[in-house]
Amino acid sequence: MPDSQEPKTINTAGAGEEESLSLTDSPSPAIQPKNDAKQYGVLKCYFHTPKRGDIWGAFCFLFDGRTGESLENVFWVTRSLVGPAIDVNAQWRTLNKLIPQMGTYEKFLGDKLSILLVEVFPSGIRAELCQSDDVQEQLKVISAEIRNSFERATHCFLEFQMAFEHMTEEELAHSGVLQKESGPAAPGTDKTDAGEKSFIGTLINCLPVIDPVHGKAVSDLQNGDMVEVKIQGGVGAGELIYKFLESTSQDAVFPIESIERTDSEKTYIFLKVSDEVKGLITVTKDLRLRVLDIKGAKKTSVTINMDNVVLFGVFAAATVVIAFVARYFFRSV
Repeated sequence: MPDSQEPKTINTAGAGEEESLSLTDSPSPAIQPKNDAKQYGVLKCYFHTPKRGDIWGAFCFLFDGRTGESLENVFWVTRSLVGPAIDVNAQWRTLNKLIPQMGTYEKFLGDKLSILLVEVFPSGIRAELCQSDDVQEQLKVISAEIRNSFERATHCFLEFQMAFEHMTEEELAHSGVLQKESGPAAPGTDKTDAGEKSFIGTLINCLPVIDPVHGKAVSDLQNGDMVEVKIQGGVGAGELIYKFLESTSQDAVFPIESIERTDSEKTYIFLKVSDEVKGLITVTKDLRLRVLDIKGAKKTSVTINMDNVVLFGVFAAATVVIAFVARYFFRSV
């Protein structure tokens, strides 16, 4: 994305009620964009209860900037934040990966707020925002309205961070959201790059291994670099993969699939653990990370066969059950 289109964060916590206005939808013809860069827009938001700490939510709302029609809305609310921190300055593809990993979805509240979002941010306002010459001023008003409506629905004070990003038709077509309409595609080019599409799977948190002497700076990392990490286990897929690697004496070294750098100096590094599982390293400084070639690891799993991991989990669970039954049996004898 060009530098001129980089989104900026606006913190609307404590915004005055005087900024709020009624955003009622009214039928209107499609707005003709002034340039191709304003064809589509993405409204990105992260909110939480700073005092009580029992509600966390985020959404990434992609829409047509000419008609306001919704194209994709990733909306999530949880009462137990376990996933990575959300940075609204990240690109929308990155947010689409991070948002569903925040924690267990709170269905009642999530469904209620997602419907409310569509009501207070209707198609007419979406188109006006996308075509506005003063997006930041428009964003202040819209964020205040959404925040006020969410606070009324939850009966909680919410802290909001919101950003807006312009998108072009070419960018969305490359990401697989839109189909190009410029004639038939050349043979072999009808499929978009799978790496650019929104990832639907499991995302596990990883801690980088710092190597101040021989490591590679975060700013110099490239796709394909083999990064050694420590997998944060405890629950779910992370714990299962951690135990699998430990039992098979494999190093947790995985290739970088993509790197996302934001305005807030936060860098997201996505690793390919398997086709179904991605690893995420989040760093805020230009640290030197341990990067190995395949020969440098004693037994490196470039990507993990998840069938083997699942099979390992089944055997581990069966062993625990057998041990428990045997212990109960001998106690009763």
